[in-house]
Amino acid sequence: MAKKEKGKEKTYFENISDKVGEIAIHYGFTVIKPPHIFSSHFLKAKQFKDFDHYSDALEKVVLTEWYMNERLDLETQPIAIHYKKPLPGNLVKKKSNVEMYGFEIMGSSRATSEALLIKCVLAVLEELGHKDVYIDINSIGDKESIVRFEKELASHYRKNAHVLTAKMRQEFKRNHYTFFRNVAEEAREFTQNIPEPIGSLSDIARIHFKEVLECLESFGIIYKIKPNLFSNKLYASYTAFEIRETQKKSAGVEIIEEGELLAFGYRYNHLAKKLGGKREIPSIGVTVIVKKNKIPKKKILIKNIKKPKFYLAQLGGTAKLKALNVVELLRKNKIPVYHSITKDKIAGQLNGAEYMKASHVLIMGQKEAVENSMVVRDLKTREQETVALHDLPEFLKKIKKNKK
Repeated sequence: MAKKEKGKEKTYFENISDKVGEIAIHYGFTVIKPPHIFSSHFLKAKQFKDFDHYSDALEKVVLTEWYMNERLDLETQPIAIHYKKPLPGNLVKKKSNVEMYGFEIMGSSRATSEALLIKCVLAVLEELGHKDVYIDINSIGDKESIVRFEKELASHYRKNAHVLTAKMRQEFKRNHYTFFRNVAEEAREFTQNIPEPIGSLSDIARIHFKEVLECLESFGIIYKIKPNLFSNKLYASYTAFEIRETQKKSAGVEIIEEGELLAFGYRYNHLAKKLGGKREIPSIGVTVIVKKNKIPKKKILIKNIKKPKFYLAQLGGTAKLKALNVVELLRKNKIPVYHSITKDKIAGQLNGAEYMKASHVLIMGQKEAVENSMVVRDLKTREQETVALHDLPEFLKKIKKNKK
């Protein structure tokens, strides 16, 4: 009996969501009941406390152990999940005026994981009324990059430590990452010409960061590289970013300043091995902070959300980026679609379309990306037609109507 009730409870939590969860589902995230925090997790997270800038090291420990213990590495990768915070068992009292949501992609090192997360979060923020946002972004790269940066930083310190007060020298030695976040006026001379993480990136890390920035440019979002933006130095890697509200001058001119923090995210590829895992689990997570009065009250039964009849496949870098914009276009027109944005091979994607029992596959290659079009193929008859992107929503609606 207890086992049956437990299963029933799981079904309930995995099938109730809100507007944020509905958007997450459209972007391919699975809404889950998050794993529980136990006393052992607090002990394991303690080692990361000194560098826990976002106060979420405990959460990352729990999620990573959950992935390892549930052997999610045996599932089709990557794993994309969405959940509401705080995790059950968290002793920290939740802020009364905000709701916090988590999005994680685990099992993928590709820059398209950052792209998918950011695009989904931007859709959430737009839906909640945040029209003018920008992104602060940085990269500390892989292990090779981090070691190189630390050496250059140590060299700079030896040459310029004399301009710092004794208190600031101690602060720098204890945690130079935090030191950079809030640079005191007395330390301005020290920070001039100081090494920046992106200057130490390895070839692999530089390519990864370049691809992430290309994604942002394709979204048409304002961004700036912020050299002093870091996440937890003990397990983080590659990309870190914050999404903020754009500030405006009284004359109405947009300026990029420290606006209200709406979301933050970073990669934590190294955490699994820090917790005793045999290998790294490339992962990236985002937290969205939402004022309670901005969240629609209506709850949504996930099982009532219509299953997609279409599967979006893409081939090539340009097509991959444009495909994310197509997902958003279809979401706004209430047309759900399966996709595998993080996959490259077209054969695997077409097999996925068959497996998900889609009626049609939407194919965007390099040619279609340039021409702003999409090939729509009927998986039953194998007939296909090329459709302009601006006509795509109405074209698909007609297909759905004719199927009925």
